[in-house]
This record gives sequence, structure tokens and C-alpha cells, in this order.
Amino acid sequence: MDLKSILDEIIRINGVTSVALVGGDGFVIESVSAEGTTADLDFLGGVASSSRASSEALAEFFGKGPVSQVMIDFEEGPVLLTPLSQDGDKYDVLATLDSTQNLGRVRFQLKKYLPRLLEAARA
Repeated sequence: MDLKSILDEIIRINGVTSVALVGGDGFVIESVSAEGTTADLDFLGGVASSSRASSEALAEFFGKGPVSQVMIDFEEGPVLLTPLSQDGDKYDVLATLDSTQNLGRVRFQLKKYLPRLLEAARA
């Protein structure tokens, strides 16, 4: 299955308003947004790589292990950043949500897609 098809499945998760796969360099590889969504995923992709670096520095400082997910809560809904790495390849899955009410479900369902996203990104 190709990357776009997987992202199309993720965007159908209740509460997800946009989703993107971001390369380690901060450039968006592929993205999908729900109709009427105005998130600037290209900008957010660049910020994602900086956020990942900051989060990894904090994880190292606190000695809590690798970062599994970063959530930033905004008035208009949270943004999730999920690092995705294997064999030196680094990606981030960036998802915007409509509210925190759907956060638990989205986090749970998103984890099921990570292996498929990694495989599609490396293809």
C-alpha cells in the first residue's frame, strides 16, 4: 500500500484534521487534510524536526528513554508528533486534531499505522 493511501486511512480517524509524514530534514513527504482544514503542514513539518530535536535532548537529560510521542495542546486543538525511525532513517508523523476529547483514541489508533507508514516511506 502506498503512503498516500495510508494517510487517507488515518485522516478518517475521528478527530484527525490533518496528517503528514515528515522527513528527518523537516520537509513534508506526503500529507492529507480534511476538507476545510487550514493547517500549514509545510511550516509545521519544519517545526516538527526542531521539536523532535528538543524532545530528544530532554529525554536524554531526564534519562527516560527515547521519545515515543510529543503533544502540544493549542486552543483550537492539539498537535501530535510521533517519531518514526529505523536503521538511521528518521521520519515524523505529524497529526492535527480538532480537540483533546479524541486524543486517547487517536493516539491508540495511530500506533497501529506506524509500521505501515515506515514501510511505505522506505519503499
